[in-house]
Amino acid sequence: MKRIWIVYIFSCLLIISNYTYLSWCSPNYVDSPIEQLKSFQKQLSIDSTRVDIRLKLAKVYLQIENYTKAISEYNQIISSVEINPKNLSTLTDVHYGLGLAYNGLEKFDKAIDEFQIAIQITPDRAHIHAAKGAAHASLHQYKNALESYLVANKIQPSDAMIHHQLGNIFSKRGKRPEAILHQEKAITLSPNLASAHYQLGQLYTQENRLEDAISAYQTAYNNDLELIEALYNLAQVHRRNGNNEAARQKMQLFEKRKAEVQPIRKLKGALQRTPEQTERARILANIGRLYLKSKMYEKSVQEYEKALALNPQVIEAYNGIGIAYVNLKRYSDAITAQQQALKINPDFAEAHAGLGLAYLMQNRNELALKHYKKAITLSNNKPNFEEEIHHKIGIILLNQENYTKAALSFQAALSLNHENIESHHNLGICYAHQEKTTDALTHLKNAVEIAQNHLTTNKDNSGVSQTEISILPETFYLMGELYSKQKNYDEAKSAYLSSGLPKAYDSLAQLTAKHATNHKQTSLRTEILETAGTYAQSAIKLDPNKASYHNTYALICFRKGDYNTAETSIRKAISLDPSNPNYQEGLKHIQMTMSQQK
Repeated sequence: MKRIWIVYIFSCLLIISNYTYLSWCSPNYVDSPIEQLKSFQKQLSIDSTRVDIRLKLAKVYLQIENYTKAISEYNQIISSVEINPKNLSTLTDVHYGLGLAYNGLEKFDKAIDEFQIAIQITPDRAHIHAAKGAAHASLHQYKNALESYLVANKIQPSDAMIHHQLGNIFSKRGKRPEAILHQEKAITLSPNLASAHYQLGQLYTQENRLEDAISAYQTAYNNDLELIEALYNLAQVHRRNGNNEAARQKMQLFEKRKAEVQPIRKLKGALQRTPEQTERARILANIGRLYLKSKMYEKSVQEYEKALALNPQVIEAYNGIGIAYVNLKRYSDAITAQQQALKINPDFAEAHAGLGLAYLMQNRNELALKHYKKAITLSNNKPNFEEEIHHKIGIILLNQENYTKAALSFQAALSLNHENIESHHNLGICYAHQEKTTDALTHLKNAVEIAQNHLTTNKDNSGVSQTEISILPETFYLMGELYSKQKNYDEAKSAYLSSGLPKAYDSLAQLTAKHATNHKQTSLRTEILETAGTYAQSAIKLDPNKASYHNTYALICFRKGDYNTAETSIRKAISLDPSNPNYQEGLKHIQMTMSQQK
């Protein structure tokens, strides 16, 4: 098992260290790759001799990892361009691009040959020497790699990636001081370069600089959430440093993230081995889907765009990129993407649901309802999908205060999944508005019970959504309000305290002050008012800028006979909300009482 794990880590490090200088091939266009391809192909259909356009087209093929097409375009340029001083820059770009394409196909010997030709034509481009170094490193030719990186560094000493790669090569050759020097220089030039922080973590560990290693690994992971090896190494360094709890936490996170990252890496490996364009598009769409599932929306968009550039008929890619755009708040692009999916298949339920989400996020509720209802009609026995749609329809209807129909939608969602915490919570709200207090409390308690069971089952919160956790305070607050309405002081108090929200403490303060009136004994009544005042102060501490909380505290202090504190508190309420006439009246009443006491 240990041997398998070592092989896994080593293979991951190869992925991390094998950088190729692809920034050159990313055109500065705002259009997506598919739009660029259409534009360049159209221009070439009008005039096939446009070398500048063909060069741009080849770069886009590199960008979407269609290396075979890129090679074809570059070879067409070579066959059509004469060798003369006027064309040397173009030929340099062509051979450099060919080198990158062969690198992408893992034909490193051919890549080195093309980089060498480019260098012979134009010897002073640092990125070409660096790319040649990367190809040598992929073949474990570290002496040649070092020579290439040193030349690149001499030409462009301010390039962070070149320093980083130099550090990697020095490390592989056992020259740790030089490796540290170049990795630290890389970080100085590019503070967010995750791979440089990661390599420093390894070097610092070898130097027994454990605190520095911990900082480097943590920074590496913070800047690249796919660099899960940093988490694994963090756990090892924490354990070595005697912090077993930190080691346990990092190892748990590593296992969680590994389950998300490994499938992406496997797909990327399959992509490297797959030349056929349609199949590559399918793999890229699946990579985009996994990034979307992991909420890495920018990366999701990039992979979906590559998929669509390879095959514009991948309907799932339009749907996926549309959802990613919604999460990036690019609503217009999201709508366009889902509409493209519907052009391919007008009955694609997921695209209608995607449009519903885009419109919902813009508060265009009628359009959202229209498409969500269409999605339900077209859905063919997909329980999870239908549950989500019913819930979303319920939210829209709830926001429209159509509580009866909203309740039906949440009931439909719960019929598909009785564990849906949000649906129980929202159904409780619907019933509360319909004066069905018992039913409301039943569903609110169901939400609490299910959420607490989930948290108990998943003690490290893995598999528990943030919504499940964050919804509980609001649920308890609503339960407190309903128990208060039923004059059930003890249950209301328990629910409010479980909520912990500022408004819950404020409501509990008011309820407790009211509860004090039930006691005729002065000392007991005063004691209860003191407790009410403590609750009011808790609300103020949690949200000191809420005028109504200061007003509540003023009223309680007034009832206790503490008129000075009451006056101070009501003045604070007035300063926060000067236009509230009740506060002004309250101040007058307090001052009048104080004058009568003199």
